Amino acid sequence: MYLNQTLAALIEEVDGLRKKYDDTWQIPRIEGELLYQIALASKAKLIVEVGTSYGFSGLFWAAALQRTGGTLHTIDISQKKFDASRQHFQRAGIADIVVNHLGDALTELPKIAGPVDIAFIDGSDKQSSRQYFDIIWPKLRAGGSVLTDNTRTHPEELADYVQYVRARTDATSADLPVGNGVEWTVKL
Repeated sequence: MYLNQTLAALIEEVDGLRKKYDDTWQIPRIEGELLYQIALASKAKLIVEVGTSYGFSGLFWAAALQRTGGTLHTIDISQKKFDASRQHFQRAGIADIVVNHLGDALTELPKIAGPVDIAFIDGSDKQSSRQYFDIIWPKLRAGGSVLTDNTRTHPEELADYVQYVRARTDATSADLPVGNGVEWTVKL
């Protein structure tokens, strides 16, 4: 994966935060690399992310969006993580393509206009995943993707959600056993 030196250095730094803080719930690097590839292959212009944390996944999204000419909207409810991720995006030189939202995703998602190419659901409140999905789905373009994190690490909490997306007649959905586990739902 090609990244400029500044962005690559920030990915290294933010990846190291998992050893420093006990609230660093971020995706593993291999999953970030997968997100980067999906965004490039999709030629994504608008990506929406629920659960910014310290910005680790956002760095991978933004790396792809630099190539596709797109924008990332990322939402977190924590002021600490909102502030930290904004600093990371600024230092990585990608703040111009990342829009940070502070607040509850159920309130912030309706404010983001579509069409959305990719949505990444990785909020700490796994029970709200279906609500996030239902807000995003009408804005998602045909052929767009909703990627939901933690299907392997939180299978019980996401079981009803996974059953819901797989039962849809306007979608196809499958489990990707990468990183924390990702449910990949594509709009037909």
